[in-house]
Order: sequence, then C-alpha cells, then structure tokens
Amino acid sequence: MPTAAEIAKTFDEYFPYQGACSYDNVGLLVGREDAVIKKVLVTLDVTMAVIEEAKEMGADMIVSHHPIIFREQKSVTDGAYTGMLLLSLIENGIVCIALHTNYDRAEEGNNDALARLLGAREYVKTEEGFATEFDLPEEATFAAFANMIKNTLGDTVLRTVGGGKVKKVIASCGAGISESMILRAKETGAVIVTADVKHNYAVMARDLGVRLVETTHYASEWAFTREIARFMRAKFEGVTLEISKKNINPYDPS
Repeated sequence: MPTAAEIAKTFDEYFPYQGACSYDNVGLLVGREDAVIKKVLVTLDVTMAVIEEAKEMGADMIVSHHPIIFREQKSVTDGAYTGMLLLSLIENGIVCIALHTNYDRAEEGNNDALARLLGAREYVKTEEGFATEFDLPEEATFAAFANMIKNTLGDTVLRTVGGGKVKKVIASCGAGISESMILRAKETGAVIVTADVKHNYAVMARDLGVRLVETTHYASEWAFTREIARFMRAKFEGVTLEISKKNINPYDPS
C-alpha cells in the first residue's frame, strides 16, 4: 500500500503543485507523510458530513479539490469552523490532500473535463489554462444550450445573460471569469460558461452584448471527483476508492 507522501508525489508529477496560483494551498495539508493509505474518499469540499462519511468507511485519506486550509491559520480550535474540521481529521488519523488550481489548469484537469462535458470535441486552452475555447458540434439556440448545461451538470440554479444562437464557447470552471475573457468573447462571439460571476462582470457582459451562462461552482467542478477516483484506481492498485455522497451542491433546488 502507498504512503501519503507517495500519493502526494504522484499527484505532483501529473498535476504539478507549482502550477497552482500564488494564493492557493495544495498538496498534503493534514496528516503524517508515512501514513499507509488503504482507503480514500474523494470529494470536492471537506465538510463535517464528509469527515463523518470518511470515518464510517474507515478511510485513511480524503482527497479534495478545495483546500481545507486556504488562509493562514493562527490557531486550531473548535471555536472556528476550519479548526473543527482540522481537529476532527487529526483526531481520527485522516490524511488530507488538496488539488485545486493546479488541477484546474493541468492537462486532463477540471477545465478539460468541463469542455468535454459541454460537447467539445476539440478545444484550446486560454486564460493561462484556466479556460477552454471550442466550437459546438452543431449550432444551438441559447435557450437549448443553457438547458443542456443544466441537465449535463445536474444543476438547478442557473443564471443567463443574452440569447440568439450558440456555436463558439469559452468555458471556465469555478470562479473563472475575467475582464479579458469577456473582451475575448465579444471579439469572437463566444458564449461564456462559468460560475460565481460577480455583479461587475455581469454588468460588463450585458453592456458589451456578451452572452453568459452562470452555473453553480459545485456543478462546474463536480467532475473532479470522478476523474480523480479514476486516476487513483489506475495508479494505486489495491487502494479502495469511494466518491463522497455527502458532499452535494449546497444550494436548494430553485
């Protein structure tokens, strides 16, 4: 069976940690490097419910997309949410690895998965790897395209800007939109698909006539769990892999 350090090293080889944004926190974040790993739970987020799920399955490790430690921690107590999570992991001997923006932009990472889910047969990476640009196999109405996204990503919370016909798409998982992306979409006539759009970007898109489909952060990135579980099954024979059933889209159906 591999150790936590060996699994972390393999992730680094395929999804280099140095590819993460400067503000990010990825790699082995909690636990002993020499811990022997037999069971792994894969999740988008580490929550109390996910940790309980890991305990119930006897997991030695949680691999998450979003880092459990994101900002500087000056203390670890049960008086704060992150402290409660960290204490629960440590007290139960559960190692935690995060693959965040390094995985988003990596080859075969989150943005690649999102492009394929949205119908891309071929695509190019833009925005330094944090977005993809592609043509749909067939032109679609904006309404039909938005409905396809909703059904494909399993989302019930969807906001849109624009209409007309859709052929070219710029897609970015998570909170990937930027001013440069909106300007590129205006130039190419593409529809942007992303999540967590701030008000100023929605205003800019509307003002410049750029079409936009905003899904939830969870829906744009849930493929992480499936792809990482598949990757680990191929690389670590004998390790039991499960995808979290407790980490769900936090928003109620609309």
